[in-house]
Amino acid sequence: MQHFTTLNDLILFAYCESGMPDASDYQKMINADGKLSKQYKSIKKVKNYLNKLKVGPSEFVIKNLLNYSKALSVTRSQSAGNISLVMN
Repeated sequence: MQHFTTLNDLILFAYCESGMPDASDYQKMINADGKLSKQYKSIKKVKNYLNKLKVGPSEFVIKNLLNYSKALSVTRSQSAGNISLVMN
């Protein structure tokens, strides 16, 4: 069984605890140490917050992409290959 020597160890446990065979032993170790328990609770709180965030492009970016898509015209030329024009 490993010992939590760094904050990274706690973060790794917070994200992988359900898949670890000794998860209950690790949880007991965390609960027995006040400092470790406080850090672990903070990590879990941040993890839950991050899981709730919805990350995506803004409306402005979506509109710009759609407008660019509408304005783009690509034609094939025998001598020059593809020619891309942005029509305004």
